[in-house]
Amino acid sequence: MKVRTADKYNADADAVFKYLTDPGFLKARAEAVGARNINVTVTDKGDTVEIVMQREIPSEAPGALKKFIPEWSPSVQTEVWKKQAGGPYLGKAKVEIDGVPVSARSRMKLAAGKDGGSVLMIETEFKSGVPVVGGKLASFAGETAKDTLQAEYEFTKKQIDG
Repeated sequence: MKVRTADKYNADADAVFKYLTDPGFLKARAEAVGARNINVTVTDKGDTVEIVMQREIPSEAPGALKKFIPEWSPSVQTEVWKKQAGGPYLGKAKVEIDGVPVSARSRMKLAAGKDGGSVLMIETEFKSGVPVVGGKLASFAGETAKDTLQAEYEFTKKQIDG
């Protein structure tokens, strides 16, 4: 399953990028969307920035998937962004959820908007190799991610654009 978003901000790409690479902001955003036990590290590597976020994420899996997805799942999200003042900023991310047989890989682009401001585009693909229920697991993860991405966008937009 693929999930695509295009988040629009009134601020320019440089201002948005500062938020997206600020550990305090990222922790506050994760808390706001329901995560717990959050640890964020941001490492500037010259022309790239690496973000590693460890957290526990809640899940309300339907009956048939509950044996695959616990109520709280420890996860590690790793993002690597190529820095480019003025944008576009290009990034890749992966999310590994402990004990859940689903992989998530994302491509991200933060660039100037056509009518000013900026746009953050995210495309994430969810896959699972579990026979019979793998497609349902990937779809559940994708649908859950849509809700989380929307909540993260609303939190971020409020912080950046007021």
